[in-house]
Amino acid sequence: MKAAVLKALGSVPEYGTYAEPEVRPGEVLVHVRAAAIKQLERLIASGKHYSSPRELPIIPGLDGVGTLDNGERVYFMVQRRPFGAMAERAPASLAVPVPEALSDAVAAALVNPGLAAWLPLVERGRLRAGENVLILGATGTSGRMAVTVARQLGAGRVIACGRRRAVLEGLDADATISLDAPEAEIAAAFAAEAERGLGVVVDYLWGRPAELLIGQLARPDLHSAAGDSAVRLVSVGAMAGPDITLPSNALRGSRLELIGSGTGNFPNGEAMREAISRVFELAKAGHLPFKVTERPLEAVSDAWAPCADPDERIVLTFAARD
Repeated sequence: MKAAVLKALGSVPEYGTYAEPEVRPGEVLVHVRAAAIKQLERLIASGKHYSSPRELPIIPGLDGVGTLDNGERVYFMVQRRPFGAMAERAPASLAVPVPEALSDAVAAALVNPGLAAWLPLVERGRLRAGENVLILGATGTSGRMAVTVARQLGAGRVIACGRRRAVLEGLDADATISLDAPEAEIAAAFAAEAERGLGVVVDYLWGRPAELLIGQLARPDLHSAAGDSAVRLVSVGAMAGPDITLPSNALRGSRLELIGSGTGNFPNGEAMREAISRVFELAKAGHLPFKVTERPLEAVSDAWAPCADPDERIVLTFAARD
């Protein structure tokens, strides 16, 4: 079958051929119609992600949109290497029907950033209605969707933090913090929000912004906006750097909890299906903070580089099934 094939870490996938997948128990065969090139897949292919493969070649792609043998259109995930979504056929471990209102390309580009907004708040952060939420990195695709999700879940106060001032000003947030400001100003703004009370922090940045925030949260006199609950800081990404300096008393001397949200702790079964369905509902309501550009599978090598426009998503498309 035709596929994008990654032959070496740090290289660009090439258009070529790969063996057909054998479907195992718990999987279904999907005839792929669209698969997005996401930053996560670029990181995996670079060898710099914790889930980068040890054996090559592989077919990249964690998810996409396609049809089952009966013609049903589904969003799907692939979890068994060397197979991936960027091929004519894929062995899917999960398949969820796609609403008619969404195109193949939009649905393929949507779910990954949508889950990166939904899961940190619901599954990992355990957000309760009325709790205050701070989004660190709110001007990215997932960050903007997280602002919307927090609103829909009944968050009390939503604080959006990021560097793209024009985007910040357009968000449905109660307050914004510009990360382009001097560090002293940023720390003071974090301190003010910490005093108001925070329930969940969703962090797409890590690095220095996370250090500044943790410095204001790691105090024994702080409580969340919902009484005695801990302040749950959920790490989703590391756009500002992979490492931080973390004093041990930040955890021992405060009610701060550090939690991760990523592929290693995705929920199984109905919880994941529910999350995907809620992401689809957001899209149907018009909450799509990106634009889609379609490219044929044959152009995967040329299409692999990150877009100059941070709000553009490249989606590989496949010839219609006969």
